[in-house]
Amino acid sequence: MAKEKTDGKSAEVLPSSVVQKRPLNRRQPPASSNSRIIYISPSTPFMSAVKRVQKQLNAGLRTQTAAPKNASLGSRIRQLERDSASSGEKGSSTVTVMGTGRAIEKTLSLASWFEQAGDYEVEMRTKTIGTVDDIVVEDDDGEDESRVRKLSGLEVSIRLK
Repeated sequence: MAKEKTDGKSAEVLPSSVVQKRPLNRRQPPASSNSRIIYISPSTPFMSAVKRVQKQLNAGLRTQTAAPKNASLGSRIRQLERDSASSGEKGSSTVTVMGTGRAIEKTLSLASWFEQAGDYEVEMRTKTIGTVDDIVVEDDDGEDESRVRKLSGLEVSIRLK
């Protein structure tokens, strides 16, 4: 009988049982359109992820500076001044890039790329994410169990300066 250590408690994993990993639980999409989440996997192409982040940031920039079509020149100027004054605040559009496990390296590379570009503010946070695994017993006399497995994660917030 093999024992596996999880969360300080030991869970028994019988030789006749199989551990089935469930997909990671993803966060609820934000209610605000100013915040977007992009999930990175180890197989995500690097430049594809860069272009995806830039596209999301540019889309957020366009919606911030939009003025009504029939607005006068003065009201358009006031709108641009308000947008430029609020661009340094938390309300400006932010793209969040998430990577867990083996994808942390690629997420860190993305953060470094945007930091070196100079036009972006980059903020990084480490996370621990819990996910559920099922322990399926192949014998008829055993019961199936579940356990919580902890993963490391990196969350990178990218904003235009």
